[in-house]
Order: sequence, then C-alpha cells, then structure tokens
Amino acid sequence: MLLKFVLSNYRSFKDKATLDLEACSIKEYAENVFYSKCGSQPANILKSVALLGANSSGKSNFFKGFNLMRYLVINSSKETPLTKTYHIEPFRLSTETEHAPTLFECTMMIDNVVYRYGFKSDNKKVHAEWLYMIVKRREETVFIRTQNDYEIVKRFPTDFKNKLLMLTELTRSDALYISVLAQFNIEIAQHISKWFAKNIVYAESNLDDAINYTTELLADPVYSLLLNEIIEKSDLGFTAIEKPADKQPEQKQSSKVLNGSTVHRSKIKLRANHTKYDAKNRPVESVFLVLSEDESSGVQKLIALLGPMIKVLLEGGTFWIDDFDAIIHPYIITMVMGLFNSDKYNKNGAQLVAISYNQQILKKLRRDQIVFLNKDVYGASSLSALYIYNPHVRSNAIFDKEYLQGLYGGVPHVSDISNLDPQLKTNKNGGSRVKNTHN
Repeated sequence: MLLKFVLSNYRSFKDKATLDLEACSIKEYAENVFYSKCGSQPANILKSVALLGANSSGKSNFFKGFNLMRYLVINSSKETPLTKTYHIEPFRLSTETEHAPTLFECTMMIDNVVYRYGFKSDNKKVHAEWLYMIVKRREETVFIRTQNDYEIVKRFPTDFKNKLLMLTELTRSDALYISVLAQFNIEIAQHISKWFAKNIVYAESNLDDAINYTTELLADPVYSLLLNEIIEKSDLGFTAIEKPADKQPEQKQSSKVLNGSTVHRSKIKLRANHTKYDAKNRPVESVFLVLSEDESSGVQKLIALLGPMIKVLLEGGTFWIDDFDAIIHPYIITMVMGLFNSDKYNKNGAQLVAISYNQQILKKLRRDQIVFLNKDVYGASSLSALYIYNPHVRSNAIFDKEYLQGLYGGVPHVSDISNLDPQLKTNKNGGSRVKNTHN
C-alpha cells in the first residue's frame, strides 16, 4: 500500500510536495482506513484521497510525476540513450531549480514491511538514489548511491553482497540501480518493482482502447461478476455488458492507454444488454446495443474506468484517476469512492487517488482524505490535506459549501467579468460592440 509520495522540482512543483496516505488520529469514517501493522507497530492507512484544486494548480503534473517515477523504476535499466522515451522536466520559473535534478520518493508497505525508496535525477544522470526499510521498529539503510558511488549498508551474506556490488558496475549513470537489481532477480528490488507495476495511472486516452481493456477482463468470471454488479447498481439503463460471441473483424490499433504504455489491441464492439417491453410495459426480450455507437460518452468513460478499477480492487494496488468527474454523474463518482472505502469490496489493500472538482464526494471523506492544491504568485504548486492545513476545521463542517467559499483554498480567483474589458460597450439592442479607438 502507498504511504507517501514526495515530489519536488518537477514541472509546476518547485518545493517538496507530499501526498500522505497515513491516517491521522481523527475518528470520522473509520471504515475509510486500513488498520494494519508494520512489524509490531500499528499502521493506519487511508483507502482513498481526493485531490481538488483550480485549473492549472498542478493536479495533473503531480500525477505525471508519479507516473514518471513508476516508469523509471520499471524500465530505466532497459532504456538506452538512443531509445529514451521519457523526459524529466524541472521547475523552470526559478534560477534555483531550472538546472537542478528532480526528486522522487515513495514510501510503501509490502507484506507488512515498509520501504522508503527515492532518487534525484535529471535527463543526463542519476545524482542520488536510496533505499530504506522497516521490518520491526527501526528504519535501516539498505543502500545509498551518490552518482556512481554506492554503499551497501545493510548486512547481507558475503556472496550476496558481492553480487550487489558487481551489479553496481552494470548500472549506467542514467539508470536506476533498483531497476537493474530487479532485472537480475534480486528479491527486494523485485518486490518494489512489482509494487510500482500494480499502480495504474489513468488519464484521458483513446476511449476505444480503454474500453477494450475492460473487455479483456470480461473473459474472467471473477472480474465480470463484479463488473456487472457495479453496472447494475449504477442505473445506466442496461443490466450488463458483454463481449459478442461471434468473432468480429479485427482492427489493430495502438495508443497509450494506461501508465503511458503503448498497447496494441483489436477494436472490439462491446455490447450493452437492454430490455425491450411490450405495449403494457412487460419485458419481452433482450436487445444488445453497441456501447461505442449507442451509449452516451459518460457511460463509455465509466465502462473504460471500470476495467482497471476492478483489477486494482481485486488484486490490490493503487488506482490514480486524473479528471475523475469529467462527464460522469456525481452520484456514480460517490459510488466509486464508496467501493474503495468499503470493507466488502476492498479486501486486498486497494487504494484510490482521484483528481476531482466534485464537492459531493467531500461529504463521504475524512478530513485527512481531502487534499487541496494551490499555485502561488511565482507559479509554484503546493498541496496539503485539509486536516494538516487546518486541524481546527470541525468534522461536521459543511465541506462542500465552505470549499466553494474559498475557505480551504484550491479554487480559482476569478475577477469580476464586468471589469475585464473597458473597450466593450453595450448597444441599445442588447448586443455589444467594441469602441473604435483609431482615428
């Protein structure tokens, strides 16, 4: 499970920004928290968080930062200077940071062991890299890297430690050591790499491919059962979706659907099962309508989201959703948040990190699950949870109303539109014209 993600000097983030999913000592919505242990110590971890903020406050940049870290952990050992597909972008609005490396750090719990892994890097080299772990009570250092100098601090058997030191010589200056270790089947690195792989970052992409991702899961009855249960409860006008039995002509297409990875899938026309009624409103037969042609864009987006969401719910991991509430009704958004916060549906440590503008979800979240992003006058983004930002806010506060009033930040500062352009004049007929200032 994700405990913390720290980012600095990346795109609109100049200083350290920390997304903290460790639950605070507050009492509301106890079911929204995993109550676990790290060794002998309690570990209370939030099941979901919602990120709110004005346009251009840095929400998508924060997601991109995590997705880039994920990509580098999994793939940097396989990249070469000629095949690089990523670009690390520092904060460019300050002379302090424009040529400095970017910081990425994640703290995660895997099988009741807490790992804190991070690195500083630019597009030319890795400046620093580190790994710490907590098995019982104290944090111990596994390794520390400063450019191309490595120190293996944790006590390992001599042969194993010699192997780790040998692999440092195989690590390029622009590649992550953890990625190389995972490639050579070092268990501790594989745990971390697999954890990152179970994080799914969803951003707007080719909708057909995203729906096909959901379609592939329908072949598994475990996935299809939960998928259609959610559809039935969502009041979409149909009772289930299915993949046509007859084989359709395959149309190969490529796009970046999830996690920035390019996939090649056949376009499949998923069908929605509707009921036809007679003149007395009695059901007579099922009618199958093509999802991509006959259903609304909101329904299509929801189906596209359901595939990766259900995969995370059933297998564990973290689901990052950018622009969660675009097109989708607020009630359905609240339902999805409820799935992650429930004990019934979320049994494997799944977490949801969602960007939203929807104030309705605030009513179902704890104060430490509500995170606001703001941007200062110098163009730098920051984020903080409501409870950390203002611990004096009452648990029974009307969050949605007070948020819109600007009491917590995370809202745009819009000027009075009547003062925008003094050149605009209104004519007697209600139209507008621009005053001619030229002779």
